[in-house]
Amino acid sequence: MPVTESILTAQFLANNLARASLLEETRRLISEATSDACVVDPGDGVPTLSVRGQLLTGALDEPSIFDLVRNAGSGVSFVVFGLGTGHTARALRGFTDAPLVIYKPDPGIVRAHFESGPCDLNDIPIVCTTHELTQIWPRISHGNQNATLVATPGYSALYVEQAQLLAETLAQLVQRGSINDATHRLRARTWIQDVLANLDVLRESRSFLALAGQYRGVPAFIVGAGPSLGKNGPLLAEAAQKGLVFAVNSSARALASYGVEPQILACMESIDVSHLLRGLPYIDRVVRAISLTAHPQTIRTGRGPLLHVFEGIPQLNGPLSALLGFSGLPVAGSVSTLAFALAQRLGCSPIVLVGQDLAYTDGHAYARGSAYEESRVRLGADGKTLEHDWCETLKSTHNQGAMKMHHREPLREVPAWGGTGTVMSTIGFGAVRAWLESAATVIAKECPEVRLVNATEGGARVAGFEEASLSEVLTDMPQRGLRPTDLEREASGLTVPHSNAQLRDFCAEQADLARTVGRAARRIRRLCGAAKLALEKNDPRRIALHFGKLEVAERELKNAVAAMPFVDAWAHTNIDSAVTTSQKTGHDEHDNATHAIALESSVASVIEDAARELEAELRSRARDFAEPSASSSPRDGNAATFKQPASEQERPRS
Repeated sequence: MPVTESILTAQFLANNLARASLLEETRRLISEATSDACVVDPGDGVPTLSVRGQLLTGALDEPSIFDLVRNAGSGVSFVVFGLGTGHTARALRGFTDAPLVIYKPDPGIVRAHFESGPCDLNDIPIVCTTHELTQIWPRISHGNQNATLVATPGYSALYVEQAQLLAETLAQLVQRGSINDATHRLRARTWIQDVLANLDVLRESRSFLALAGQYRGVPAFIVGAGPSLGKNGPLLAEAAQKGLVFAVNSSARALASYGVEPQILACMESIDVSHLLRGLPYIDRVVRAISLTAHPQTIRTGRGPLLHVFEGIPQLNGPLSALLGFSGLPVAGSVSTLAFALAQRLGCSPIVLVGQDLAYTDGHAYARGSAYEESRVRLGADGKTLEHDWCETLKSTHNQGAMKMHHREPLREVPAWGGTGTVMSTIGFGAVRAWLESAATVIAKECPEVRLVNATEGGARVAGFEEASLSEVLTDMPQRGLRPTDLEREASGLTVPHSNAQLRDFCAEQADLARTVGRAARRIRRLCGAAKLALEKNDPRRIALHFGKLEVAERELKNAVAAMPFVDAWAHTNIDSAVTTSQKTGHDEHDNATHAIALESSVASVIEDAARELEAELRSRARDFAEPSASSSPRDGNAATFKQPASEQERPRS
């Protein structure tokens, strides 16, 4: 049978689809795409794509690529807008080993390229949607806080809207990464300290996560403290009769002012907000869905049922999942995302957002009746920034540590709820909105029966959520009359509190793992010393020997930290400081090797110290659980013995 052009084209496409670095959605879009694009030779011998009569020319010239790479500096990721025939990405790869990703607005053009012959760019991820770019960005960027957008010639003119969307998405990803990194640096150690300080509440409380799937089809109302909450506040009393109302710590007082009593109060603040919760009229009845990373005073406030939760971040999920038997909840920086994830874990539907403005509606920052209702926001004189006038209660609460509340931040105008006009938003709100939109995309694929509704009636639009008024949502919903005691009773039937012996053994096991990390780090530090001497003597044989041993020791340390991720969080700030302050002193291979050894030794020393400190903390907690009388009761409000680090930074508000 002769090999026809159509057979050859199909083979090229199949082979390239199989070998290329593609996510599921992009692979599907390329497979199903049709396009009027074709590969042509414009006369210079360089294959070029033609789309609707317009040539998407080869690549930027080499001097331009070189200048881009040089000006971008280190710690940067590159995003190439448009594949074309791959010339731009290929040329860029020749000048840098920095992470690359190709964003292609038209999957039909990718198909035309794949059908034209073997592709040599299989090591570079290709995405056709900004959602998939968002999904893979953490893996692509490797934590880099900078990104450079490089447009293949012809694409920006042909795909104007997509170019703008990509630029906005990339800016959000970089800004969100900076926010997350800053939060992690400031709070990672605090989270671990609070978890250890809060372990004793496990002796009398149960996990909310045990109720996974137990409330399928039950409506859930996630109530934030956005300025528009007042439009629906009184209706939430009806919502509480027809489903589960989740208040968050910032909206709790507002609900009380409307005469609404929620079934669930969610909180994950590592700063002390106990004074804001203590006077709530329902604090001794509501289910407290409080994270184990919350401040020790906060988790001990109130006598309502405590059904604890925790965030599914890498530094927590492994050890706490092993202890509790459940995986943590995916979250962004806002407690509203924790409440949303909890409702989704329970199986609730619809999940309804109320008071989730994610914007400063009408110059207000918070809802009437909330503890922070007097805070105001105004547009700066430059028209590009927002200026904040925070109320005294908010400042005294969130300025507890060294990091104070910011008073200016860049303005981001985003589509308004209802689709008419825009509202004033910010980078922090944008990160939460993007998280909700990504969650909506995943839920639509994996749980299409779950209905998502934004009934905020103000603030920002959230893609993936249908928009309806709360009164419309409540229409025809049956009465359920669920009470906090119903949740407590059901959780009691599915899980039991932990014994002192279990908690003692957990702390002792984690302490042993911390000691293993410390020993592995100490070995690296000693090997670095030997390698440095070999470099100073310029002894090739001993240099090779010690670097080989170092490679083995590095793997051992990596495995040890993976088994004890608390150390990673405990040491994060000091590791970051060691890397940041490290300076290269030369330009040849010998100087580079010397610098690398010095840096590795410094980082190993930081990890060794962190492991030793953490081991001591864990041994102390193990002794407490070996002597029950030495541990405070989770309900006696006695958290004074637990140390709270001074450095705090506000999480994005909900």
